Amino acid sequence: MFSIGIDIGGSKIRAVLWDGKRVVRARQLPTPKNKNDFQRRLAALVSSLRRHDVEGIGIGAAGIVNGTVLLFSPNIPYIKNFDFPRVWPSLPVRVDNDARCFARAELVCGRGRGSKSFFGLTIGTGIGRAYGKNGKIIKIKRFEYPERWEKAYQAIRGKKEDAALADFLGEKLSPLIRPLKADLIVVGGGVLSRRGFVRRLAAAFRSRRLTAKIKRARCRKNGVAIGAALLFSI
Repeated sequence: MFSIGIDIGGSKIRAVLWDGKRVVRARQLPTPKNKNDFQRRLAALVSSLRRHDVEGIGIGAAGIVNGTVLLFSPNIPYIKNFDFPRVWPSLPVRVDNDARCFARAELVCGRGRGSKSFFGLTIGTGIGRAYGKNGKIIKIKRFEYPERWEKAYQAIRGKKEDAALADFLGEKLSPLIRPLKADLIVVGGGVLSRRGFVRRLAAAFRSRRLTAKIKRARCRKNGVAIGAALLFSI
């Protein structure tokens, strides 16, 4: 059965048509600047993919999620208490935090398969964090909120000084990851386009005695959308 997964980020919205094993079709557009355009373009995006009957629509979005409502998204200021089923009243809709969607995709069909304990990390407009153990994504509510240091991260990221950025993230993220005792860290997000960054980040973690293996995400730009579509497989 087909499902549609949508990744809602601060700079882009990406959607995929998922057949249960692979991405059949994908579409992407810039994140609109206002709520009316946001709702209209979401509807158009799904219409452009829906050439088959679909089981439902899964949404992965940065921010605080309550059921099917996105209460707040740190990188989309006009989003407040947005109830996604209003866009598609005739279809089932499920919503989850984008980092958990990313981690779910990597756990089911990516680098996290077979791992006992792993940490999903997306490094893009913001920092997404999620944790999986024994084949399941663990809901850690505090990870839906931006870290206090996220604006400092964005300032360093904007300078494109990769060594400084990797060291900053190593310092800030190590205390979050260490207590979870993850044996694997899977890294995704726009930062993967920076050559050698994952290697730099791995070195920053090792210097802080974090021993987990670090791998690049396999699902790449479709990761969050695939994880959202997989909300209808769990």
